[in-house]
Amino acid sequence: MTPETRRRLTVGGAVTVIVASCTWIYFTQVKAVKYHVGLHQRVGEVMAEQTAALIGKKGRVVTIAIDTREWPELKTQLMAYRQTLKKLGNYQVREYEMDAKDQPKYGLGSGLSGRRYVRTVKKNENADLFVSFVGAPKLTDEEAAELTRKPRLIAETRSPDNLPKLFENQLLQVAIVSRFQFPAPGGIKPRNTEDWFAKRYQIVTSEMVSKLPAAQ
Repeated sequence: MTPETRRRLTVGGAVTVIVASCTWIYFTQVKAVKYHVGLHQRVGEVMAEQTAALIGKKGRVVTIAIDTREWPELKTQLMAYRQTLKKLGNYQVREYEMDAKDQPKYGLGSGLSGRRYVRTVKKNENADLFVSFVGAPKLTDEEAAELTRKPRLIAETRSPDNLPKLFENQLLQVAIVSRFQFPAPGGIKPRNTEDWFAKRYQIVTSEMVSKLPAAQ
């Protein structure tokens, strides 16, 4: 090996190490903090509180989410949900992680299809409640007819568009919806996580869904 070849290999190796280090720093340090941690902790807490309100101090719960490696805010929500649920009662929790397969439709509050939801329900017929962190399912009439019983569901969702039909058919009990109704309650400048939650999200039930504007 000539000195020139050795030098090029050394330089190339150094560049590779630098690129790898920068990538690691970006994904572990920079990207990880580009979201409001307290807000997403509160989302998880609210979903746990709504769980307890629906089924009492004990029951069988199935959560539906996706891989959190590219969604640190989802990881925060799930951790807060688990921790809060432990404080509220005695629950058996089964966690389902949907395979997103690099499809952009999957994300925080979106992506759950009617087919996948029906399949998950059928695999967990004894569950007292399903909790989706990846949206409310868009069920066709045929898919809804496959449900031998009406499962109870809490869903975090970005869009309210398919909520009225789910509420009307008693296939959804509570939705945590990205806020489309303004002005948000409380002060202009949030002072704590509850203020931030009220500014960014709404808790929607069947009585309230008709008042929601369509998502833009």
